[in-house]
Amino acid sequence: MSKQPARRKRLLINPAFQASFALYAIVATLLMVPLFLFANYYFFNLFAQKALALGLPENHELLLFAERQEVLMRLAFIVATFVAMAINVIAAYIFSNRIAGSMYRLTNEMNQVMDLKGANPLGYRKKDHFSEVYEAYNQMLGRLKG
Repeated sequence: MSKQPARRKRLLINPAFQASFALYAIVATLLMVPLFLFANYYFFNLFAQKALALGLPENHELLLFAERQEVLMRLAFIVATFVAMAINVIAAYIFSNRIAGSMYRLTNEMNQVMDLKGANPLGYRKKDHFSEVYEAYNQMLGRLKG
């Protein structure tokens, strides 16, 4: 009994779909950045206004410290944005691959079937999305053959 070599998986199954999926993930991440930067500016500015209202001079160490912290927070948001984009692109690849892979398998099977006799029911993998499409395909084959 010879063992077949494992098939090499393709990195991108449907590049156009998977690229658009990743692009949506990046855009969603980038849409959050202005919100965080505005909140950062608002809260530190509010703090500085309160400190000035209490009579602290503009060059007081507390205000200078708050200013340095604001810059540090801005930098932290920028770094976090790049980390979030990387994580979202990886997650988008994984999920889009499961979707595109399922559709690729189904499309290939349908394209290879020349007649009903050669058509076989399809099984789906545990992590495949759209298992209901496989079930509908299998039910259609059952009705056509039956």
